Amino acid sequence: MLPLADLRAALEQQLRFRRDQLAELEAGGHARGRGGTDPPDRRNEEAVYGLHEVDALVVAGARQALADIELALVRMRTGRYGYCRSCGARIPLVLLRAIPRTTLCLACQQHG
Repeated sequence: MLPLADLRAALEQQLRFRRDQLAELEAGGHARGRGGTDPPDRRNEEAVYGLHEVDALVVAGARQALADIELALVRMRTGRYGYCRSCGARIPLVLLRAIPRTTLCLACQQHG
């Protein structure tokens, strides 16, 4: 089995990435602040609105990923990592290697 330390290191790396990503986005990272000097018109307003929507989706996805990573690390500390939080079955190592933050087996992911 892949050492738990390797999976923990992968999760901690993902945790740092997501925290940095959120900090950048919440500080005004992507679409926010792109005003330019052109006079406002309907197309510019729609484009800015669309970029804000994209930013909101990216932030929501990053927050969910961060929550998933934090949950996986808690489960690791409490000895429940690698077991499905829904049915209790062992999560296959191949899945943990691919998605270290997963807390559900494949069957429960498909039914969820």
